[in-house]
Amino acid sequence: EVIEYLQEKGYSDEAVAGITANIEVETGGTFDYKEKEKGKGTGEGLFQYTGSMKNSYKDYLKSNKKKDSIESQIDFMDEVVKGTWEPGLANIERGILKSELFSGKFSPDRIAESFNSIFEKGKLETDYGNRKDVALGIYEELK
Repeated sequence: EVIEYLQEKGYSDEAVAGITANIEVETGGTFDYKEKEKGKGTGEGLFQYTGSMKNSYKDYLKSNKKKDSIESQIDFMDEVVKGTWEPGLANIERGILKSELFSGKFSPDRIAESFNSIFEKGKLETDYGNRKDVALGIYEELK
C-alpha cells in the first residue's frame, strides 16, 4: 500500500525504495500508520513524528479536514518536502532532499540516507536494520 501510494504520487522507484526503507525501519517492518515508538520515545506513525513535526502533522490534519491514515502521513511528508506545508524543513535541507528525491540522479541507498538525515533525523542503522541496505533490497524487488 505504501509503495503503491508513493508511486501514484509520482516518486521514482529509487525514491520509493529510499522512503519506504525509512518507513520499514521506523515501524520495525509493520508499516502501521499507528505505530508507537518503542521504549520511552514519543514517535508515532510511519515516520515516527515527534516534537514540532508531530504538532505540524496534527495541524495539517485539522487544516485539511483529514483523518490520520497511511495516505495522510505520506501526503504530509510530500508537502513538507515540496515546501507546500510549513513549518517543516529548513530551506537548504528541503532543497537538498527535493533534489535527491526528484532529480533522478541518485541511488536508492543514497536517498534512504539523505531522507533519514534530513527528514527522519534518526539513526542510519537500528536493531531492525540499515536503511541503506533495506532500500537496496526494496529497489531490487521493484525492478
